Amino acid sequence: MITVRRLALRALALCSLSACLAVPAHALTSAQSSYLTAIKAIRQGDRPTVSQLRQQLADYPLAQYIDYYDLLQQMDPSRVAEANTFIQRDPQGLLAGRVKSRYLRMLADNARWDDFVKLAGSEPRDLGLRCRYYEARWNQGDQQPAYAFADDIWMHDASRPGECNGLFRLWQDAGLMTSDKIWQRMQLVFANNDMDSMIDYLSRQLAGTPLEADAQRVLALYRQPDALASLLPAQARDASALAVLTLQRYARQDPRKALVLYNQVNKPFAFTSEQVIAIEGALARQFLRNRDPDAQIWVDNALRRQHDPSLIELRLRQAVWDSDWAGVKRWVQRIPDVSRSDVRWTYWLARAEEAQGHAQHARALYRQASYERSYYGFLAADRVGADIPLNMAPLPAPLTLSAAIQKWPAVARVRELLAIQDTDQARSEWTFLMDAVAQDDKLRLGGMALQQGWADLAVLSSIRAKAWDVLPLRFPTPMNTLFVRFAREQNLDPGLLYALARQESALYPKARSPVGASGLMQLMPTTAAHVAKKNGLSYGGSDQLIQPEVNLQLGSAYLRELLDNYNGNRILAAAAYNAGPGRVRQWRQNSAGREMDVWVENIPFTETRNYVQNVLVFNSIYQHQLRKSPQFLTENERTMRY
Repeated sequence: MITVRRLALRALALCSLSACLAVPAHALTSAQSSYLTAIKAIRQGDRPTVSQLRQQLADYPLAQYIDYYDLLQQMDPSRVAEANTFIQRDPQGLLAGRVKSRYLRMLADNARWDDFVKLAGSEPRDLGLRCRYYEARWNQGDQQPAYAFADDIWMHDASRPGECNGLFRLWQDAGLMTSDKIWQRMQLVFANNDMDSMIDYLSRQLAGTPLEADAQRVLALYRQPDALASLLPAQARDASALAVLTLQRYARQDPRKALVLYNQVNKPFAFTSEQVIAIEGALARQFLRNRDPDAQIWVDNALRRQHDPSLIELRLRQAVWDSDWAGVKRWVQRIPDVSRSDVRWTYWLARAEEAQGHAQHARALYRQASYERSYYGFLAADRVGADIPLNMAPLPAPLTLSAAIQKWPAVARVRELLAIQDTDQARSEWTFLMDAVAQDDKLRLGGMALQQGWADLAVLSSIRAKAWDVLPLRFPTPMNTLFVRFAREQNLDPGLLYALARQESALYPKARSPVGASGLMQLMPTTAAHVAKKNGLSYGGSDQLIQPEVNLQLGSAYLRELLDNYNGNRILAAAAYNAGPGRVRQWRQNSAGREMDVWVENIPFTETRNYVQNVLVFNSIYQHQLRKSPQFLTENERTMRY
């Protein structure tokens, strides 16, 4: 069956077979070699070999993976009992969950509803499978719970999984998808999503109903918010609510024209105070993002009625950008107490006091901020000539590998998966384990991973444990020979190379982003090809980017190129590495020579702003890890105008 085959192929791809089978034979133990042979036999449909090797490997840590891939390679309803037996061996295990979800989908696709409910046991967690579960219940005659579930998940601003379509059809056929519910969902989508197709779909659902004209009006407003005054009579259904949504949408497109329209329609729609706050908040947000000087007075008046901290923070950034230091102090006081304690605002208060000539108060505030290990703490320390605050916590005594394996068999599986270079599966096992163990055990396992040279797994442990102060775990130095070698070849600080790799890939050599960036420093294939050609380096295509030596050689050369473009300035180089040189050029053209901290604070992309700050902090931490005296900023970075 097509659905079964597609599921099987998708599942088997999880094995990373090509990578696994590429391990040199001399690097494998006998059991590892037999395991890979068994996996190959599964792929080839060689049942006798699979059976024979499975018996031989009964005590091997990865034996369950043979059963797992076998079950997924030859999926069929007749194997449900076999799949259930596999699941019951470790019901809460990683592989059990995967097998269960795939067999449930196969059973649903084949309308094997009784088998589905029996295998599921209870309502699944996955939304798509939950929909199929209630569809199965409906087919067993238990209709009311199915209708109740469909009703519950219908009201959402985004599309629901395609697996829910069958349940929704049953719900609709029962006459429970009412016009009012469709109408309510249209407004929800209108408010929270840019989904033209969804609005169009919902409007078509109201064709031939008393709400058809209203639906067409909403569709028109969605596409032409500037036509609000002519399209939406004040007496129309939910007119004022729709007007609010339309003005909010128009504000994101053209806040100046939206403000004019708002003033025109304010009286006829008789907006409530809550609606006024919603409209003016949307307008103010876009004016602040656009840095529209002509709207500043209006924005400041509107902000008196706003209570959203994010709006106040945008206004604060504007004051910083304008060097309006009195404004900085004034707007900081508008931030809620819980946010005002953030070291970011302590730093900017200090900058404001310093700019106004209050040197003593400024220094006290800088000192207060300088005790925190963060970008702003490091900035504050730099302003007063203090040592940067590392605030390191000791790493708890790690477990030995044997002790960890004895307590958690998953560790043995991780070890074997890493040995056969199935690193993605190893990371899945490790992450699953981290979510299951206590906080202290996360740290001890992380320390063990560090000892074993599993650097990226150590980083994962630090994140899962929220061990932000355990710097050796958060910032390990794997492949030191490679990092130092390529740093020297390109005249780079090895700490900077590590900082970028840590920020980009969390030191996972096979990391791949959704847009195609690969490896430790997350190079795009086009960038890699450009760098290779420019520097006369060997490059055999994107598959090579998961090889650390290739990736670091090309990545370090690209970083060198960016640094050369910006006179060695890491701030601009890091911004360009993340957002592209074109955007950095544009931002600088619009900045009119701002100071370093002002420019960074106002990088338009939140991701890039955080990226630059992290790279600077990580660089200092790695300098310490590499036994160098940390230097947060160079003189050039500190004094140049951006």
